[in-house]
Amino acid sequence: MLRKAILLALAGAAATLGKSTWDDKSLQQYLLTIKNVENAFFTQALDQFSADDFANWGYDTWVRNRLTQIAAHESAQVNRLTDTLGSDAPAACDYTFNIADVGTLVDIAQRITTVEASAGIGAVGLLNKTDVKISTAALTAAESRHAAWITASIQKRQPWDGAYETSLSPNAAYSLLSTYIDNCPESNPDLPIQTYPPLDVYPGDPTAGDIVYVSLLLKAPSKKFYLAWLDGLDVQYSAIENGQATVPDGLDGTLYVAVVSSQDPPSAKNLVSGYAVVQFPFNSKHTETN
Repeated sequence: MLRKAILLALAGAAATLGKSTWDDKSLQQYLLTIKNVENAFFTQALDQFSADDFANWGYDTWVRNRLTQIAAHESAQVNRLTDTLGSDAPAACDYTFNIADVGTLVDIAQRITTVEASAGIGAVGLLNKTDVKISTAALTAAESRHAAWITASIQKRQPWDGAYETSLSPNAAYSLLSTYIDNCPESNPDLPIQTYPPLDVYPGDPTAGDIVYVSLLLKAPSKKFYLAWLDGLDVQYSAIENGQATVPDGLDGTLYVAVVSSQDPPSAKNLVSGYAVVQFPFNSKHTETN
């Protein structure tokens, strides 16, 4: 099938939303900010689609019932973080999820729970207090179970991506989840989030050796850029030429890509885009199911 390449072009640079350093309080505020996104999604999704809607999509009653349980977990996590932060807790924002049907609901649920699990791992590495680390790790483990159940039981794909989960920094996770945020109360705290131009990679479910098309506005389109593929503890790179990059071998499950200016681990030093989610589903025989 002929795919249209969208070339890298001229645009603005990254920007910082608030203060420049993280501490335990601001990290908990960040976690609550992104948990509010997920909590709002499950609340809106289950309000929008009834048991009959799920049945009409071919799902048994237990599917919606399990999602209702996940929604209760999200509410409990939000309540606990809110109580912990007290008057410093960021309030929920206005969100748009564009849930067209039950199939879209499941796809967004898989994406959000996976990103939230990766975000929790990244946050643990930045925290200082042991009790905060433990509570965040406990939240993250639950989130990973949610993502695994949705991916395997509803989507009939893999229940895990590999031997290691993929970590996302606050900047990376926020770049993926902020797409659902419309407006937030002005009273919400400023966080040291670095924002980047949004990234779109097409197709979002490629196979090894395929060409993917990179849509991104960049400040210096003539410079050498790479697509970084984050898979567990590993990062692979493919050069971007004329808005195109080749998919490396050995990628499995749900992972993340970002555009970088060097073949070093993505960081503030070389990151030039937000992140995108790509899917490499596989079955129990470890063969691709795209």
